[in-house]
Amino acid sequence: MLLTLSAKSFQKEIQSRRSGSMSLTDLPKHAHHELGLNGLIIQTSLLAGWDTKEIERLRDAADKAACPCLMLVEDREHVIESLDDPKFAEIEDRMERVLRVAHRLGCAGVAISAVVSNKPDAIDEAAEALKNIVTRAERLELNLLLASCKGVASTPEGVTSLIRKIGGFRIGSYPEFSEATKSPDRDSFLRSLAPYASAISATATGAGANGKGIDVASCLRAIRAVGYDGTLAIEFVGSGDPTEGVAQARTIVEGVLEEPAV
Repeated sequence: MLLTLSAKSFQKEIQSRRSGSMSLTDLPKHAHHELGLNGLIIQTSLLAGWDTKEIERLRDAADKAACPCLMLVEDREHVIESLDDPKFAEIEDRMERVLRVAHRLGCAGVAISAVVSNKPDAIDEAAEALKNIVTRAERLELNLLLASCKGVASTPEGVTSLIRKIGGFRIGSYPEFSEATKSPDRDSFLRSLAPYASAISATATGAGANGKGIDVASCLRAIRAVGYDGTLAIEFVGSGDPTEGVAQARTIVEGVLEEPAV
């Protein structure tokens, strides 16, 4: 399993204007040399206002640190209705820009929160619309991953149904431990989505199996049980020092990975 870092873990530090605060371009070196992680997953909001030269500097810094940018997460929800929806053209334009940035960074894919109505036939129309975005991704040799969100994608069954209706080899899922923990059956949630995933967010809050946070170890065991062995992005969302929080989560993850496979 490839252990990586979600840049969201350091969002406050990156967006801080304090002297000496960490920049996104500093993060690959910090992730690899200080945290022992081997790649980055980056939220698009952290790149707001960036130009081509800044994107290329980030890519070069990641390559130099042996910590490549593997995926972009579009952290803006998009309501997908149909190809005929006037607003869909704006979504297509936005996703075209996101996909091109991902390609320039050397990423393998982009995750999107596609909000699809539960109304009859809505999933079929949305799937047709999303096929257009998948086609754009395919031209750039990128995968499009569906994150859990409101509407149809609020359940694993909804996400997998949407994936099957879109079809092809460039569409998959992006499960998150935080979303799974909200589900009535956390382990079933993860076991259902992991086979469709090429990346999973291991959300950590600083608490464990005591009921006051996300049980990273149990979540990891759930995805291992169905044979998941892809990219795992540690995303610390708790209070306190993110370096310490990510390091603690990595220790938990490594402990589970040393356990015999079920």
